[in-house]
Amino acid sequence: MVISRTPLRISFVGGGTDMKYFYSQMPGSVISIAINKYIYIIVKKRYDKKIVLNYAKREIVSSVSEVKHQLIKECLEMVGIKDSIEITSIADIPSEGSGLGSSSTFTVGLLNALFEFIGKTLSQKELARLACEIEIDICKAPIGKQDQYGASIGGLKKIIFHSNDEVEINKIPDENNLYKNLEDKLILVNSNIVRSASEILEKQKINLSENFERLKSFPHIVNKFEEDLSSQSFKNMYTQLDDYWKEKKTLVKSTVKNNLERIYDEHVPKNCYAGKICGAGGGGYFMFFKKENSKLDSEKYFNIKIDLSGSVIIYKN
Repeated sequence: MVISRTPLRISFVGGGTDMKYFYSQMPGSVISIAINKYIYIIVKKRYDKKIVLNYAKREIVSSVSEVKHQLIKECLEMVGIKDSIEITSIADIPSEGSGLGSSSTFTVGLLNALFEFIGKTLSQKELARLACEIEIDICKAPIGKQDQYGASIGGLKKIIFHSNDEVEINKIPDENNLYKNLEDKLILVNSNIVRSASEILEKQKINLSENFERLKSFPHIVNKFEEDLSSQSFKNMYTQLDDYWKEKKTLVKSTVKNNLERIYDEHVPKNCYAGKICGAGGGGYFMFFKKENSKLDSEKYFNIKIDLSGSVIIYKN
């Protein structure tokens, strides 16, 4: 039996520039943190030749070709496992449509567990690269690369996407209690709106000519945000995040836009300094920087900590 643990992620700024249609023309970049909310993948050898899968549904099949869950199917084929295996996934929070990169977290964690199961250990960067290959190249998901690297590699980091498909990871060091100061301020609030990230990202791609000029400014915003983050100039960060939220929400016209804006307005500026919707922007979780004297109901949000480990194997027998 092997158990992997892989963190979900939050990106601050730069989302959209990790799409190939953007970074093939100019380098994209995001600032991202892995958080202490996880997806666990349990892989166990079976006594028979069956393949048994336990996720939101349960599958019992005799061959990989019969597997209906496309990500699991492609992972099994990539690793070369044909039968006699049971796979179970467990998430700390409801993952569908969360905006926290759950699909890529699942894929990275599954690959990590499966490779460990056959006795092969891969680097976290290689796990992220293979997860991108499965999701983007094989399954044709209209997504970018930030989620796979954001989940696979722990900590606070700037991720740069180059036109030759190279991905550069620059860790932002934990100096002057930066991580603790971030953790004291960051909260997640569930919008209780579930939307397909793929659907929204596909619309962004269709609207590329209209959106590209907006996206071109994002790498500059990322660089400035990184400077303010490292120097802990939080007031500048709040202003940038507020401007970024206003710009990002114009990229796609959504039927739930008014509902999302209402949630944002309930938190900013009364109880929070600034915030943004996580992920593609159509629902899921909001990230907010909470004020010290906030009157928010603690049952309506949760605090987070920064995961430093990334995707790891926590049990192997």
